[in-house]
Amino acid sequence: MDVSPLRKRVAAAVVAAGFGLMAFVPRLAEESPIARIARQLGEYYAAARGEKAYLHLDRPVYATGETIWFSAYVVDASRHQLDSLSQVLHVDLLSPQRKVVARRTLRLQGGRASGDLYIADSLAAGTYVLRAYTNWMRNAGEDFVYSRRLSVWPASPLSPPDVPGTSAAAAAGKGKSAAVRRPDVQFFPEGGYLVEGLPAVVAFKGTDATGRSISVKGQVLNAKDAVVASFSSRHAGMGRFALVPGAGQRYRARVTLPDGSTAEYPLAAPQASGYSLHVVETADNFLVEARYRGTTAAGPVQLLTQVRGVAAYPGPRTLTDDAPAVWRMPKKNYPNGIIHFTLFDGTGAPQCERLAFVQNGPAGLKVTVTSDQASYGAHAPVQLSLKVTDAAGQPVAANLSVGVSDAGLSALDPNAETIASNLLLTSDLVGYVENPGYYFREQTPATAQALDDLLLTQGWRRFVWKEVLAGQAPPVRFNPEQDLSLVGQVVSAQGNRPIPNSQLTFLQTRPSKNIVTATTDAQGRFSFAGIPVRDTAIITLQARRAQGGSNVIIRPDDGPPPGNQPLPALPSLSAAPAGVAAFVRRSRQAQAADLELHPEKAIRNINLDNVAVTAKRETVPRDDPRRLYGATGGTVIDFANNPAAQSSQNILQFLQGRVAGLTVTGNPPNMTAQIRGGGTPLFILDGQRVDIDFISSIVPTDVESVEVFKGTEAAIFGGSGGAIAIYTKRANPNYKGPDTGPAPGIATVKLPGFYQAREFYQPRYNALLTNPPADPRTSTLYWNPSVRTNAAGQAELHFFTADGSGTFQAVVEGLTKQGVPVQGTGTMSVRGK
Repeated sequence: MDVSPLRKRVAAAVVAAGFGLMAFVPRLAEESPIARIARQLGEYYAAARGEKAYLHLDRPVYATGETIWFSAYVVDASRHQLDSLSQVLHVDLLSPQRKVVARRTLRLQGGRASGDLYIADSLAAGTYVLRAYTNWMRNAGEDFVYSRRLSVWPASPLSPPDVPGTSAAAAAGKGKSAAVRRPDVQFFPEGGYLVEGLPAVVAFKGTDATGRSISVKGQVLNAKDAVVASFSSRHAGMGRFALVPGAGQRYRARVTLPDGSTAEYPLAAPQASGYSLHVVETADNFLVEARYRGTTAAGPVQLLTQVRGVAAYPGPRTLTDDAPAVWRMPKKNYPNGIIHFTLFDGTGAPQCERLAFVQNGPAGLKVTVTSDQASYGAHAPVQLSLKVTDAAGQPVAANLSVGVSDAGLSALDPNAETIASNLLLTSDLVGYVENPGYYFREQTPATAQALDDLLLTQGWRRFVWKEVLAGQAPPVRFNPEQDLSLVGQVVSAQGNRPIPNSQLTFLQTRPSKNIVTATTDAQGRFSFAGIPVRDTAIITLQARRAQGGSNVIIRPDDGPPPGNQPLPALPSLSAAPAGVAAFVRRSRQAQAADLELHPEKAIRNINLDNVAVTAKRETVPRDDPRRLYGATGGTVIDFANNPAAQSSQNILQFLQGRVAGLTVTGNPPNMTAQIRGGGTPLFILDGQRVDIDFISSIVPTDVESVEVFKGTEAAIFGGSGGAIAIYTKRANPNYKGPDTGPAPGIATVKLPGFYQAREFYQPRYNALLTNPPADPRTSTLYWNPSVRTNAAGQAELHFFTADGSGTFQAVVEGLTKQGVPVQGTGTMSVRGK
């Protein structure tokens, strides 16, 4: 059978239209190595079923005491189409110390959701991190979680003082050596390697400890201290230089830093033999050049290119020391986005990799935003008309979100990310990308060069070739969430080793009672899905080893690690960029006006730190989740408020003589307990059955109270010897003491239900309203998280202006049904009162 025509048709279909179509390429009897690699890549993409998340915000900067309004888009990672695999989205706000200070769990409908995050007025100003993710998305790695830095300025009177240099970045630098704190300058050979005698391009990038770019310049020296190249950064601390490595040479860069000091950084050691890969972009093509230096190349080389699974591979080329292999790859064959070049040798082994960017025209479709008037007075009705068209001017239906805010705020962050920069660029890169919007604002030679420098220096790991070629399936640690779930891992108390086949009990006490049992997998992981939650569920997890014993630690999953890279400090208001002081002043005025309009909000501003609250304290409430089966009625001994108990050496020794009918004998660790008329009691630690040896090892200062059940009181536990229940302080859901680590064998979790987004304040003014209250809308005038255009690509929005004057900018973002980004802006003027 002649399979060549079939192979050509399939390859052509993949190049022309097939996001992910490689997953369906049949295995052919005479499959070439490069066809096999393309098929394996398609299978990997199909199995991974990646997701991406993006948040459109009402504006780019905020102040303490304000609310972040957001509209979420969750798409599949290849086609960028809405309505992805997951139905649950998590959104977190991290403080400058990378602590989660606000969290929302949202139900996705058709890949869309909206919400809001209040920046508590008691929080400090600084650089915050907003992140969004599905649990399924985390299978690709925590680096692929949506993340965005936000500047939050001090506007609330309750905010801690704004002191320059006291951010997490400054704190992280205290006590560290100068070598650790010095700027980082890295060098990246194009294709991955330096090879002796082969011409190379070396890119570089200079950053400070927070990941922000710094301008650098310097010289490259060889082992004899001879200068072989000079360099100077262009955009964002990045640039490149040419180098032909000599035989046996080692190179280092002597770099001049922004403060005038110098530092030296090593370059990668050149290889004696190997391959190189060089890519040059022209208006319509990528020109790809491969070279080899060594004794014998491993057969003809092959080039495979792909953009989010859309693959193309030209014919093989033969390499010699004198003649490179050259390919011309037309841009029109790819969708917009990051293109991944890989050079394979004759055995099908990857030798070099390179990233570039495909941009066939604009990065997305344009939205025309038109207001019915050029200028408005205070409390005037506004009509905004939106129209989405393609490059040919034809209407396109789209799913959009719209924010109208003070135009001056956009000037504070003019290169903030957009839906196009996120989906096409940063969502496929590892690490922080500074000012991503810069690369898409204008298509100029300078921005194209800067974007290519970025892709030469930024990490990318949607997959690793070794795993793909070995036929390994993408790792799956998390399942797609269709409803609220609780996931985590059971590990050993010493060494944090996973405990497989651990027996788990799930006890839900509020808002409804629910008991479920499960077993951990080979990695000690567990997952409880479909949890009924209306507001917040109080859940107790109990775990035992398969062989018995509860000396294990339950680690409920708390989202992706927050990261440890320090965040940059904000300057003081006096040194802040122009416009910040006016923004902060308006925010303070607006918050004061809002409190006048809604005085009930002042309750949340009361600082309770210095307020004494007196109430009758019940040692262990009847509905405490640690009460196994809800048992009550035993004799309670209060440890937390008893100095003698806190200073005792052993729990059981302290109980001796304090509970009628309980006899304790022996010394730790060999102790016994008997209840008169019953025998040997059961021991219950925070709702989990344990043995007496484990009880003997508990420090009394960790105990809140002990309850002893005798006779018929203990019948609910089974057996006839009674029961002794120990309640630790750490397992109390309301425990506010120092974090001394998790209690063994048990964990209490507060699981919030789906968040119900608030509605953005939209007053309606009319002539009969002669003395309206102060309007708190100063920075954001209008917010609509969900707007759909009609078949003609049009939509109309209506709202009223507020009290203040100024220029306001409407920012529209969204997606078409085909996954094409949509964005546009428009301005309007308000004269005010």
